[in-house]
Amino acid sequence: MAYSFENELIRCMPNLQRYACKLTRDANAAEDLLQDCMARALSRQHRFEPGTNMQAWLTTMLKNLHFNNLQRDRHVTKVELWDGAMSVDAAQMSRLVFRDVDRAFSSLTPSQRKVVKLVAIEGRPYQEAAETLNVSIGTIRSRLCRARERLNTLMAA
Repeated sequence: MAYSFENELIRCMPNLQRYACKLTRDANAAEDLLQDCMARALSRQHRFEPGTNMQAWLTTMLKNLHFNNLQRDRHVTKVELWDGAMSVDAAQMSRLVFRDVDRAFSSLTPSQRKVVKLVAIEGRPYQEAAETLNVSIGTIRSRLCRARERLNTLMAA
């Protein structure tokens, strides 16, 4: 039987589907990712060398597509609208979110605000934050945990 790129591609699809599901953890997103991978493979068929491992070639392509999508999605603001919802410009939405975060942050105790500022905002290690505030690392962890819980509660409301 003669080599057929399309037949080999079809043979690899079940494994690619499983891998796409593993990467995305969402059946619909996995289908979209697999479809993008198949389209890319067909458009780059001339680059594939018959006799080499097509499964590995496609798996690398699928993985790269997934990571490219993740990278792109980090820079895109997504807002889901439902029937009767008002459309809000992305800049307005950012201001509203910033306002809510600022209010939530202001509602923290002064000691919690200091810990969040040092560890979560400035990215300082717990040890350095503990030395700066002259408290133990356990106290830093405790205050940070309570502050995060409080912020999550306020932002969810």
